[in-house]
Parts: sequence; C-alpha cells; structure tokens
Amino acid sequence: MIQHEAAHLTAFKELFEHEGIVEEVCFKSGETFDAAMSREAWDRLKGAYEMMKKDHGADGDVIRDCRLIEDAREAEEFTQMKGCIGAVVHPSAQV
Repeated sequence: MIQHEAAHLTAFKELFEHEGIVEEVCFKSGETFDAAMSREAWDRLKGAYEMMKKDHGADGDVIRDCRLIEDAREAEEFTQMKGCIGAVVHPSAQV
C-alpha cells in the first residue's frame, strides 16, 4: 500500500508537468512528518521506520526519501512542536 501511495506522488507530478497544469491545479510537493512526544511513541515510530528500511532496503522506493530526526532539539525545530523528542520525515504532496 505504501509503494502504491509513493508511486502516486511521482505519477501526479509527471502528469501535471506533462499537461502543463502544475500551477493551475496548485500542485505542491513537500514533506510531512510523524512526531513522537514520548519515549514510548518514539520507540514505536523509530521501530516502524527501521522495519520499513529492513523490508524495502535503505535505497528502496518507499524509504529512500524518508529520514529520521533523532536529535530532540532538531526534531522540535523541524516539527515546531514543543516537547517533540524525534520525528520521521516523509514525502507528501497536495493538489
């Protein structure tokens, strides 16, 4: 399911660029995140990231554009969430 979703980000970008309607449909690609606010949440979130990395390979389509933010100060700054102790960042898009 994740592979299907990830493939759509690229497919939509290519389609909108091919049709010349990126601006018209307000297509924006970027990043979003999952944030951990407790040690339990961080262990679960980081564990899921590591499992995906193991399943798909570090350079696999699903995981290569994702990243961990393990430093609490950096995670708090990136997410803008006070008390955030870690985050997993992944690609996203909107139309």
